[in-house]
Amino acid sequence: MQSVAFSVAIVCLLAGTVSGGIVFDRPCPTDIYVKEYFEVDSYLGKWYELQRYESVFEENFDCVQVRYTLNDDGSVQVSNSAYNLFNGSTINALGRAVLSYPDEEPLQAKLNVSFFGAPNDLSNYWVLDTDYETFSVVWNCQPVGEQQSEESFWVLSRTPTLPADTNVMFRIHYIMRRYIDRSLLRFTRQLDER
Repeated sequence: MQSVAFSVAIVCLLAGTVSGGIVFDRPCPTDIYVKEYFEVDSYLGKWYELQRYESVFEENFDCVQVRYTLNDDGSVQVSNSAYNLFNGSTINALGRAVLSYPDEEPLQAKLNVSFFGAPNDLSNYWVLDTDYETFSVVWNCQPVGEQQSEESFWVLSRTPTLPADTNVMFRIHYIMRRYIDRSLLRFTRQLDER
């Protein structure tokens, strides 16, 4: 029974519906800038996770990948998968994403992602920067009481490794310097070559 509960917790974390990021002794920052003029259609497709804030729920997981596809109703289907290095199992979680503020001008890259039929009422997936073709930097922060917050952070790539592009690396490291504690980052191993 414990292994079933553990697997469900892992899937929930990958889905973005359960907290599990790094807890900080501060409220959620309010000076976080996200990608403007967000293009949902350009963001669709497969992404590989390259770095993240580690959490107890993602421990021993690598080969984390996500695929975004457009649903008939205009929402986005989210398919997360990961490989557990401890027991060799693979998990997959299907969810749904919608724009958090679809009428905002310019359109902000803030999405509500939920899984297992849960309501899409939490803006929990913020794309801080992306060029749609190479990389994406994603962040989430949820309050834990009045003086603490729980943050998640991911660096995603269209390929299992980032290309040696100085502009891409500058953009990713610029965000990390501004918002992220780099000492808490964990590299995600990718075994899939495409």
